[in-house]
Amino acid sequence: MELLIPMGPSIELVTKSYRGDFDVCSVLCESVDRFVPETVRHRLIIPRADMAIFKPVVNHRRLLVAEEDLLPAWFVRAPMPSQRWRKRFHLPRRDIYLTPFSMPVRGWIAQQIMKIAASLESPADVVVHVDSDTAFIRPFPFEQISREGRVRIYRDPEPTGHASHTLWQEAAGRLLGLPPSSYFGGEYIESFLVWKTSVVRGLVERLEQVSGRGWITTLARTPHFAEYVLYGVYADHVLGFEAAGLVPSSAPLAHSRWSGEFAGPEDLNAFVASVKPEHVLCLVQSTLAEGLEGRRQIFDDVTNAAALQDKETNR
Repeated sequence: MELLIPMGPSIELVTKSYRGDFDVCSVLCESVDRFVPETVRHRLIIPRADMAIFKPVVNHRRLLVAEEDLLPAWFVRAPMPSQRWRKRFHLPRRDIYLTPFSMPVRGWIAQQIMKIAASLESPADVVVHVDSDTAFIRPFPFEQISREGRVRIYRDPEPTGHASHTLWQEAAGRLLGLPPSSYFGGEYIESFLVWKTSVVRGLVERLEQVSGRGWITTLARTPHFAEYVLYGVYADHVLGFEAAGLVPSSAPLAHSRWSGEFAGPEDLNAFVASVKPEHVLCLVQSTLAEGLEGRRQIFDDVTNAAALQDKETNR
C-alpha cells in the first residue's frame, strides 16, 4: 500500500514503554510500520535496563531512548523488586523516583515529565503521543493533524465527571497561574494525542515563570496533574488557539476501551462494529485481562472493519 505524504509540518511518534509492555508494544510497532509513512520517526522511551529487550523492534525509523537521558541526574528511579514480587507484596505497579527537591515521585508523574521532556527534545514540529497498548488501524491521518497551517488539538467541551479529571483541571490552573477553576471548559485527553512542539516550549516557560523554579522540579512537587490537560489548558486559556496555531476538534481519532473487561463474544463484536471512519488508532487498555493473542485478534478485527468502511466510502 502506497502512502502519499502531503506537505506540512514534520511529525514524530513518541511512545513510553517498559519491559512489561514489550509484547503489546511490538504489536503497536508492527502497525506503525504498516500504516505510518517511513518519513515519520518513531521514538520509544524505555528504561536503560530494558534496551536489549526492545532491540528487536528497532529499524531505520524507530529508535530507543533511555528514560534516564530525559531526566536530570538528580531524578533517580528507586530500586524496586520485579512485578511478580510487587504484586505479591501489594507494592506499586509503577516505579518510584527520588529527588532531593521533592517527596518521592510516583512513576505515573515521572512518565508525564518524560513525555514533556521528549517533546522538548524533538526535532519535529509536531509530536504524536501513542501508548504502547494501542495499534494503528488505518493509514496515518496527515490531513486530520494539520489543516491550513494549524495543528489539531483535542478538546471535548463535555466534562467526564470523573473526580480525577477535576483534580487535573484544578492543578493545571494553579501551575499556569490562572484563576481557580474545577473545569476550564474542555477535556483534552485521548489516546491519539497531538502536540505542537513550539506550544510545549511555551508551556514549560510558563511553568517556570509562575513557580519561580525549574519545570521538572515544579512538576515533581505536584502530586496530581495530567500532562495532556496541562497542555490543553495552556493552549486554550493562556495562548489562545488562534495565537498558538491550533484548531480544536472534539472527534477522537482513537477507538478506545479504557476499562471494563469484555463480557464475551457479543461485547467484543459490538466493540469492533462501533469503530468510526475517523478512527485511526485502537486502544485496549493494558490493564485489561486480554492475552497477547486476544489483543492481536481484536486489533485485526477492528482493522478489517475499518478497511471495509474505507472500501464502502471509496466506491
